[in-house]
Amino acid sequence: MSAMDAAHGALPLYTSPVADPYEHLSNGERYIHRTRDFALLRLLRKHNFESMAGCRVLELGAGTGSLLRSLVAYGAEPRLLTGIDIDFRRLRRARNAAFGASVAVADGALLPYKDDAFDLVFVFTALSSMLDTEVRRHAAHEAFRVIRPGGLVVVYDFVMNPFNSRVQPVSPEELRHFFAPRAVEIERVTLAPPIARLLGGREALCRLLARLPFLRTHLLAAIPKEIVHA
Repeated sequence: MSAMDAAHGALPLYTSPVADPYEHLSNGERYIHRTRDFALLRLLRKHNFESMAGCRVLELGAGTGSLLRSLVAYGAEPRLLTGIDIDFRRLRRARNAAFGASVAVADGALLPYKDDAFDLVFVFTALSSMLDTEVRRHAAHEAFRVIRPGGLVVVYDFVMNPFNSRVQPVSPEELRHFFAPRAVEIERVTLAPPIARLLGGREALCRLLARLPFLRTHLLAAIPKEIVHA
């Protein structure tokens, strides 16, 4: 079974009383988000994060809190969640999306946290909004700095997005360069959103088209911080 076949198996179950975080979305948008989440949960399990309970989690570029809300639905504890963004207006909505989480105005390229402060750091569609390569590089460095040994940075971002000139896609080569010499595990995920929306998220058709690599528009990457033994 290929990685994409696995990602389109049974969609993830929610492990908290929080309702389906995507119930308010259209069928196409729900398909996009839930298949992304399935790939994410599979990746976390692969790296020995069977549960997010008890994990200290940071999201760079939290925006309105969509991912934070999803993480709570999958078992993360709000009191251990932190989201940062440079836009305080969006963070107002993030606070409501994941009640109990900590949100703060901060620059992803200069994080106000100590080394080894988090178990997991999520950088979801944040690097592509940083148009300056040096800013991206600093954000990647900061994300890695604040995870503990044994922790994990997870990046999800556009490989291509020809319809949005306000973002700069992130290539696998660029991502490997940012985190070198650490190992970067990358897979292509997410059926092109315009296609998923056009098809109304119809499972069979979306699964079929998602088998074509050139129609998967995002990368999902894992960068673990190794434990150094004395």
